[in-house]
Amino acid sequence: MTKSLLFVAVATLFSLPTVYSQNVKTETTPYTYIQLPTNPLAKSITGYQSTVQAVYEAENQKKNAAYEAEMAAAEADYQRELAAYPAKQKAAEDKYAAELAEYEKKSLATKVVEKQILNENNKPVKQVPPAPYKRYVAKPVLQRSYDYAALAGTYLTLGGYENSSINAVKIEVTLNGFDYTKPVQLSEVKKEVTRVNGTSTTNNVTYYHVEFTYRHTMSVKVTLPDGKELFFLSPQELNTYKTYKSAETKTSQTVNEDQLVQTYEEKILQENLKFIGDLVNDRIGFKPTERQGKLSYVKSKDETYADLMKAYNEGSSALKTLKDDEVGSKAKLMAVAQTYQTVLLESNLNDKKARIDKEVTTMIYFNLLEIYFATRDVAAAEKTLSSLNSMDLSNGDRKEKEAMEKVIIDLKKRVAANGL
Repeated sequence: MTKSLLFVAVATLFSLPTVYSQNVKTETTPYTYIQLPTNPLAKSITGYQSTVQAVYEAENQKKNAAYEAEMAAAEADYQRELAAYPAKQKAAEDKYAAELAEYEKKSLATKVVEKQILNENNKPVKQVPPAPYKRYVAKPVLQRSYDYAALAGTYLTLGGYENSSINAVKIEVTLNGFDYTKPVQLSEVKKEVTRVNGTSTTNNVTYYHVEFTYRHTMSVKVTLPDGKELFFLSPQELNTYKTYKSAETKTSQTVNEDQLVQTYEEKILQENLKFIGDLVNDRIGFKPTERQGKLSYVKSKDETYADLMKAYNEGSSALKTLKDDEVGSKAKLMAVAQTYQTVLLESNLNDKKARIDKEVTTMIYFNLLEIYFATRDVAAAEKTLSSLNSMDLSNGDRKEKEAMEKVIIDLKKRVAANGL
């Protein structure tokens, strides 16, 4: 009887359905892809040339010229006065000698009366003329000059095109100058509560910080090889003042104005040039663009999800080589996508015990979206989004889907604009 029961128990155990325990892990997978332009250039255009110029350089030159002229005038005045100084000295000596001679002609009694009774001291005093000196000329306050060729070479490259004058578009950026308010120290009184031996005390505490606003406006003009203007932009984003605010302290802060201003002048120059470079590439360049992609896998202690782990590893590897081997990487990614599509045939959204349940199915769809974005397969991406739209997603997955929808919509516009 006992053996019979044991046999039935073992038989029942083996007849139970397999229960899968899913543990989905998502990893950030950074990779670089080529972003298509929204307004691609004609195929005949093969190069670009970029320049940076500053409108304030002309004003700087005027100020420097005025300064040099004033310095020259000050030097001429000084040399003229220096040449005339000996004559002034002699004239002063002669005048003193003559006045002293007249004074000596007076009687002693007259001198005593003038000094003691009339309280007048009429004895002449030698008047020495002041020595010549060169008048001070203040140096002009100038906008900072830069190595404009180096700036253009660093920030104004055009992805997909050679830096060449042959069949080239011209990218010209104009700097309007750094504008800022004088850094000042501001204070604010805050109430702070301290507790000692169970007793709370509220005190007014003064906090100090340094603050100033700054901006550097710029514009960009792009012209075609025939000289026709393609577009001109003066980005509104660069017209808005930014605010620097130091960390608060309970003690008064000292301000090295020159160093502080110079630091943020350089910072905003670099930021704004990068902004304009990205803006131009967004329109007409094939820009290598970094993306923080995401791929997921199912963590398992056995070989249950070995196929998905292999797909994850091969997909991650292919994404990382996309920049240097676009053709080969895309072929590998499409093979991974085919693996995912095959696995999806097992999908069972209503069975939590299924190997490819709702959670794993959702994971695969998001992996496919990343792959289809990287391979520019808009049709497949839209089909995948449609599948996700038919599912009851969590709030987190819904937000992720909405973010990917925006990415795919943008990709679709770029693919269409480039006739791909």
